[in-house]
Amino acid sequence: MSEPKVLIIDDNPSDRALALRELKKLFPHLQYQEIIDAASFEAALERDNFNIVINDYQLGWTTGLDILNRIRKEKPKCPVIMFTGTGSEEIAVSAMKAGLDDYVIKSPKHYMRLAAAVRSVWQRSQQQLALEEFKQSYYRFFERIPLGLYRLNASGEIIEANSTLIEMLGYDREQDLQGKNIAKYHLQAEDYLAWQRQLSQERSLEEFEGQIESRQQEPIWVRHNAIAVKDAEGNLICYEGAIADITASKQAEIERVELLNRERQAKEEAETLNRIKDEFLATLSHELRTPLNAIIGWIQLLRSGMMSEAQINKAINVIDRNAKAQNQLIDDLLDVSRIIRGTMSLELKPTKAIEVVEASLDTVRPSAAAKHIELTTQLKFSSIEVNGDVERLQQVFWNLLINAIKFTPAGGRITVNSRIKDNTIAIEVTDTGQGIAADVLPYIFDRFRQAESKSSTRTKGGLGLGLAIVRHLVEIHGGRVMAHSPGLGKGSTFIVELPILQSVHIESTAPKSNNGNVPSLAGLTLLVVEDEVDSREMLTLILKHHGAKIITADSVQQALILYEQYKPDILISDISMPTEDGYSLIQQIRHQKNSDIPAIALTAFAREEDKQQAIEAGFDLHLPKPIDSVELIKFISQLVRV
Repeated sequence: MSEPKVLIIDDNPSDRALALRELKKLFPHLQYQEIIDAASFEAALERDNFNIVINDYQLGWTTGLDILNRIRKEKPKCPVIMFTGTGSEEIAVSAMKAGLDDYVIKSPKHYMRLAAAVRSVWQRSQQQLALEEFKQSYYRFFERIPLGLYRLNASGEIIEANSTLIEMLGYDREQDLQGKNIAKYHLQAEDYLAWQRQLSQERSLEEFEGQIESRQQEPIWVRHNAIAVKDAEGNLICYEGAIADITASKQAEIERVELLNRERQAKEEAETLNRIKDEFLATLSHELRTPLNAIIGWIQLLRSGMMSEAQINKAINVIDRNAKAQNQLIDDLLDVSRIIRGTMSLELKPTKAIEVVEASLDTVRPSAAAKHIELTTQLKFSSIEVNGDVERLQQVFWNLLINAIKFTPAGGRITVNSRIKDNTIAIEVTDTGQGIAADVLPYIFDRFRQAESKSSTRTKGGLGLGLAIVRHLVEIHGGRVMAHSPGLGKGSTFIVELPILQSVHIESTAPKSNNGNVPSLAGLTLLVVEDEVDSREMLTLILKHHGAKIITADSVQQALILYEQYKPDILISDISMPTEDGYSLIQQIRHQKNSDIPAIALTAFAREEDKQQAIEAGFDLHLPKPIDSVELIKFISQLVRV
């Protein structure tokens, strides 16, 4: 232990000498200063090279209490011992209350007592200084370590927490966190119970992973280490622990697992698609060969010349029926091809939906009667019109009804009803047939998908294209189709929803709307640039119906070639397209082609900044999708007049 640097404040030379003699016996290398007046005291304070003070109470220029108060103000941790012969018990009590470390009566036999008091006070002060340095070092470690450190009472309430944990839990000050139970921050109650149970049984917890939640309800993945601190009798004193935030690494781990799952799913989907393709080709071969076999067989019998008139008539009927079946298969394949290529066209006009349904019902009644299936209807709203292609809508309902008859056993029942839902008319076809399995239902409208996939054991014929065609036809009419089934053996319901023709009423010659006559586009050539097949087809049908000649492109490069070839009167372009977007197209037309052709950006980018960007790029108008067809025609007419 180092020796003290003593400041002796006493104006009696002999008292100072006796005190120093005893001190040097204990501290051979004692460093000291003798203070006899105010000037030397002020000089000592200024130099600040002492760490213990011995002062008399009665001084010629002040009192020992004043010295004590001054020292406590200037050096609050410096020990002070009062060595006096003129004090009293009352003075001693006052001095001790003011922060005096010891009080020694001045007399010849007490000089040794003074030296012992100095040693005791000095040792105590050095221990206190070492403890404070340790506390400061511990506090710096406690605060700076990048782990959330804490101490909890036996009930789990926070007694102490470092700044890392305070920040982790979303607080600014330790006081805001003190007294709160750590259980409050566990997202899963069972995690906290497991944490508490392990600590009570094993007294320590290592690498415990779980989730906690900040005050802002942000989930945090943590790795938790803790101990239960107990006394000698095994009574719990507190819990101490450290929490590491592993959210980033845990999130990376979760993302890796999700990526692997996506890759596995993509592989399974690819394998499924390959299997479906193979099954479809096998089914296609079977379905085409079956009627062909009957046709060829009966033709060979006819050529033999050994058939009766009744047999000849039967042969003709069989050939006719199988030829029609094969023709239907080919029609379905062609329809799917048109759907894929986006070339299926519609002839839209105001159509009474119920009349179309009733016409489809008339077509399938003989098939239902042949299987003794009860066909009942509850059709209302016969005056409601939709904007539809009669032939294609009949194809929709015919497919649904034939499907219901095919999968409903003899003696079953099919019900067709109608209802109004929002601004649509809904047609429901419900049967008591074999139903649809839950794992098949999400894919029932996919191309080449059938509930029965193994061609060698299938109980029903067909290519599995009918429902896919139904969905596409309904969607290009602006509607949607849905399927519901409680499960196998419990029947099924198919619902077609078509938008009711209200604000737009299209006639064969002069289109009109509630806003008056719609301008004609006759004589105009329009270049429509849209990579999305359904949208391109819809625009083409609408614009053709109003007299315009339409040229379509699905990319910027194709649009530029067609522009040079046809020199259109109006350009209508989407913005978001692969490789190059609509901004690139209009800039090339404006700058490279030096053209002022009226141009409309018809896009799903509908923000104000999107509109500004389109205008700055060179478009004359920015129209957000979806847009009313009548409004589009009017905008086109206005641009032409300008």
